[in-house]
Amino acid sequence: MKKQPELSELSLEELEKRAKMTKLSSTMLIVAIVLQFFAGVYLTFKNGFNVFIILPMAFLPLIIVNFTNLKKIKEEIAKRKS
Repeated sequence: MKKQPELSELSLEELEKRAKMTKLSSTMLIVAIVLQFFAGVYLTFKNGFNVFIILPMAFLPLIIVNFTNLKKIKEEIAKRKS
């Protein structure tokens, strides 16, 4: 697997592009998790407890990692602009 370059090695344009993509992927992941949660609640009421109520919780760490990375990218952008 190819190692990603450090944020300090990227140009400002690349950082802004990475921030935009990270924000977009985080938003899409949140939407997917919310849909999974509501589907799990619906299926739980309809059929009883099932695994679909637990799946959204399994994906929550991905959101935390994405927002942590986004914060680091924004800090690097702010440092370069000042």
